[in-house]
Amino acid sequence: MSGLRESQKAGRRKRILDAARAHFLDRGFEATTIEAIAESAEISAVTVFNYYGTKGGVLLALVGESDSILIEKINGILGDPPLDPLEAVLRFSQVICRHALDYLHKPVWRHVVATAVIEGSSEFGRGYASLDLELVRMLASLLEILKDRDRLQQDYPCAVAAGVLYNLHNARFIKFMSDDKMSIKTFDELVRADIAYAMTQTINS
Repeated sequence: MSGLRESQKAGRRKRILDAARAHFLDRGFEATTIEAIAESAEISAVTVFNYYGTKGGVLLALVGESDSILIEKINGILGDPPLDPLEAVLRFSQVICRHALDYLHKPVWRHVVATAVIEGSSEFGRGYASLDLELVRMLASLLEILKDRDRLQQDYPCAVAAGVLYNLHNARFIKFMSDDKMSIKTFDELVRADIAYAMTQTINS
């Protein structure tokens, strides 16, 4: 019986998140209400509140739902990375950015970033932050792979560099999502310049 209840709960959560994504993409975050999400999911608004607490909680849970897809894409890079370290790290950044744009559009991502700060101590805020930690860990693994293949110096500080490089990516990501006029091509060019400079500094430090 408990297995059935869990299955039913998972089904309701999926309906909520599917409905929320459709509304956010169609109407935007601000114009979407919990009541509208509940109606589309064919459940009560109280159930949505019980599961996610706030509309921001729904949004962060929605982003979290796509984490496994992103992780799988990143694992694809780890399995067959470009041999040039700059290109490998840039590919890492590009996969994250393009995955984000495939899932939600820029105006909604602005609310994701704001909500992650406002609700950072909530269950879903912590989940969002944990993805950042996992991505830094995966970037460090990518750098270690390149080191093992003699594409980086043996004393290259992979863990430290991964934190720096990911933070640079994140800063550009936030700027990109906040600027409707910035193209994905410009984003890539800026990230490439950031990575090139930062990797030179960590190599020479």
